[in-house]
Amino acid sequence: MSDQENIKRYERKFIVNKFFINSLGDLISFLKINLKEQYKERRVNSIYYDTHDYKLGKKTIDGLSDRTKIRIRYYGKLKDIIYPRLEIKNKTGLVGEKLIYEIDNKSLYEKKFSLANLKINNLNIDYFELIKNIEPKVIISYTRNYFISSCNKYRFTLDKEIIFRSFEKNNIENNFSNNSYYRFNKSIIEFKYNISNENTASRLTQNLPFRLTSSSKYLTALKHLGLVIVWKIF
Repeated sequence: MSDQENIKRYERKFIVNKFFINSLGDLISFLKINLKEQYKERRVNSIYYDTHDYKLGKKTIDGLSDRTKIRIRYYGKLKDIIYPRLEIKNKTGLVGEKLIYEIDNKSLYEKKFSLANLKINNLNIDYFELIKNIEPKVIISYTRNYFISSCNKYRFTLDKEIIFRSFEKNNIENNFSNNSYYRFNKSIIEFKYNISNENTASRLTQNLPFRLTSSSKYLTALKHLGLVIVWKIF
């Protein structure tokens, strides 16, 4: 679909002590399956958008089955926004669908990170009104390791060195300074696989000594930054 990607899959998340699992070997020791590195470690940066009163975030807090997250994502140094992409994630229960659109980084700065007047090719018509009513709320950055099973059916990501801060609309450059970020003291494992592999996947995660969580990094940031009261996240 040219610059648009549509992916449906299960996503399970586990919050872990950052000193407990830090490598491929640590993960293999619990899962008891053959894993290999899928991609090189890299820095992931996301700017999350929401309505002025955080309606998108509150849908997840309230436990609603259908929910949406919208973010700008780019990789590498936090201050260098190169090849940014707009990602729209829809989830029903644990099943996620992600739509991806390429955007121009120069235009992003010119519009002061507003999506309302940004040219987005092939944007699904269902999102036109939503895009007009959201604004940047939080920036989240972390180091990600990518692993995949030898059968290529199961993907694991290990997110560590997680930092986040509120987005300042009146001081754009200040948003990308590392000095002003909250540092989260845990890591997050995400387990991703196609719907058809659900039965086997559930057995694999039984060996992980961590609690499955529905909490996203976005909600974690909202809680720790004091932007929204979130009862279900520690």
